Amino acid sequence: MEVSHFELIFKPQSPSAPSGVAAVDRVIQGYFLAITNLEDKEYRYRLEFVATPPPSGTPNGEFRSLAGNALVFVDNPGADNQQGVLNGTLTDSVFRPSTGLVRIAPRSTALVAVLPSAFGPVPGDPTPLTAPNFEVRGYVRIFLPALRPSFGSGQNPFVSVAQSNAPVRVLLTPQNRSTYLTAAGVISDQTQASLPLAGGNAIASLPPEPGGPIILSPFPTVTSRLDLGRFFEAMPDLDPSDLIAALLGQLDTGKTDFAAYNRALADAGIHVTLDRRKAKA
Repeated sequence: MEVSHFELIFKPQSPSAPSGVAAVDRVIQGYFLAITNLEDKEYRYRLEFVATPPPSGTPNGEFRSLAGNALVFVDNPGADNQQGVLNGTLTDSVFRPSTGLVRIAPRSTALVAVLPSAFGPVPGDPTPLTAPNFEVRGYVRIFLPALRPSFGSGQNPFVSVAQSNAPVRVLLTPQNRSTYLTAAGVISDQTQASLPLAGGNAIASLPPEPGGPIILSPFPTVTSRLDLGRFFEAMPDLDPSDLIAALLGQLDTGKTDFAAYNRALADAGIHVTLDRRKAKA
């Protein structure tokens, strides 16, 4: 379901000032979404930020994309300010928080904040914005995804299950919040403004996504660099160790490039290596 539009900004409030005129303030504008679970059961919600990618070769196109330029914070009762980024590349139009699904307890409210990466080096963000020339607009979607049962639950872990048999009520409150900085970097003002909701009503009923078989693409057998992150992003509710076990079970050991696998495992922070067992004489 569409929630609202969003606009992230780290720019001067107007074009470059004429010669002899004091520099204009800069603005850092972020998007804030409060999500209240109105039901008597915990639910997990998936958020997506949709923004058209800049045309290939566009000057400063990297500053018109969410890729590598936005931070995410999820503030939840019992889990304060989980920090992440928006996963995606310059050619993508749909971005999901690296923090995964937003888990909200019954009758509780979570706050999701998405901000321009304009605060210097922070954990998980190796390339922060250094010049005020970032501006991206798009819209936000929210879903009630089907979930994979955990291993050991007695259910088939490769058949996802809907979270509910009926639509689930949520209260959605989106806002823009802006901070204004002088040329010297001193905060001069702050504002916040509520955004219109796509559906017109603050309370929405989210239809549950149906469950079904989970299709895992097997690892490629070619020697190209592997990216385990795309598997983790596609299955945010799946424990990484379970995912690795499931994917390794699909290996064609006769065609597998174990060196490429081991590099991918190391890049993902998984400190194990694979090797082909020698045949017994």
